[in-house]
Amino acid sequence: MSLQPILRRHLVGPDVMDRANSAAMKAKTPWHGFRLSQRVNRSCRGCQVQPIQQNTIPQFSLMPASEGAVAIDAVRFLLAMTASLELDAVIRTLNAFLVELVAPTGWSYRSPGDELHLSEGQQIGHSVQYRLGLNDQALGVLELYGGRPFSAEDQQRIEGLLALAVPSIQNALRFFQVSRQLERDPLTGLGNRRALMLQGAQWLADCIRHRHSLSLLVLDLDRFKMINDTYGHPTGDRVLCQVAEVLRTVTRAADLCVRLGGDEFVVLLPGATLDEAQDCAERIRQALAEHWVETETGERVRIGVSIGVATYRSGMDLEQLYREADAALYAVKQARPERAPHRLGRMGFQVQPLLA
Repeated sequence: MSLQPILRRHLVGPDVMDRANSAAMKAKTPWHGFRLSQRVNRSCRGCQVQPIQQNTIPQFSLMPASEGAVAIDAVRFLLAMTASLELDAVIRTLNAFLVELVAPTGWSYRSPGDELHLSEGQQIGHSVQYRLGLNDQALGVLELYGGRPFSAEDQQRIEGLLALAVPSIQNALRFFQVSRQLERDPLTGLGNRRALMLQGAQWLADCIRHRHSLSLLVLDLDRFKMINDTYGHPTGDRVLCQVAEVLRTVTRAADLCVRLGGDEFVVLLPGATLDEAQDCAERIRQALAEHWVETETGERVRIGVSIGVATYRSGMDLEQLYREADAALYAVKQARPERAPHRLGRMGFQVQPLLA
C-alpha cells in the first residue's frame, strides 16, 4: 500500500521544529549549542535559532534516531545545501542526505509548473510524497520510494530534514526562475540566444561523450519584411508568435526552440539523425502552411518558411553546426524567388499577391 501524506502547511514552523526538538529530548540527546525560541506569529519565521554562550559547542545532530539508526549532522547538512544556487544541485544534495537518513530506493522532484523534473533510482513500490512550500510560495513536489512502507518515525525524520532544507530550495528556485527569464525571448516565450549557447554546449558535450546524434534546424520566414511593411509590425509580431506556437506543438518536449532575433528561429534536436531532422523540418513547414494570421482589417496572411538542416560531425563545435545549417538555409532561399506575401480573403479564398 502506498503512503502519500501531502505537506500542505509550512515546513519550517514551530510545529515541525518543536516535534524535532521533542524527539531529541526523548532520545536524551539535547540540542547542545542552540536554543529554539518561539515568537507570537505562526509563520515560517515563528522560530529562530539563538546560540548559547558556551566555551565548547558539541556536535548538533538532526533528529536523533532509535538505536542503530543514523543521525544527520545539521551543520554539515546546511553547509552542503548552501554550497550551490543551482536547483538541480540543491535537490540532489537533499536527496543524498535523505538516502543516508531513511535509505529510499529512489526519488523524484517536480518544480512548480513542471519546468524541471529530476529523478533517480527505482521509482516503484511504496512512496511518500511532500508538497514543499514556504511563505505561501510553492516549491515543488518531492516523492520518495521504498521497498517497504515508510514508518511514522521515517516520515518524522524526513520532515525534520525538509524543515531545514526549504529555505535553500526557495533560494535555488528563485535563481532558477530568474535564469529562465534571462534565457527566454519576451515576445514569443521561446528560448533566446543565451539559452541556445548554454543548452547547446551541454548537449554537444553529451553528444560527443555518448556518441549520440545532434541536429540543428535554422528557420527564416519568407517575405517577413514585406509583411511588416504591408500590414505593420503588430501583424508581424502575431506572425512570430504563431510560428513559436507551431514549433512548440510540432517538436518534441526534449527539443529546444529558440528565436535568435527578427524572424530567425533555431530548433536543436538532441538524438536526431539527419533524416529525422529533415522529417521534423518538413512537419514544421507543412504545419506553418496550414496557419495564417489575421490583420486588423480582417485579411488573413499565410506564413511561409525556409529551413536549413545540419547534423553534428566529428570535430564540429556549436558555431560550426549552426553555420552549416545556415548555409543550407541560404541555398534554399537562393533557389526560390522572394515573392510578396499572399493574403486570403475573409472567407478563406486566396487572392493575387499584394505586390508584383
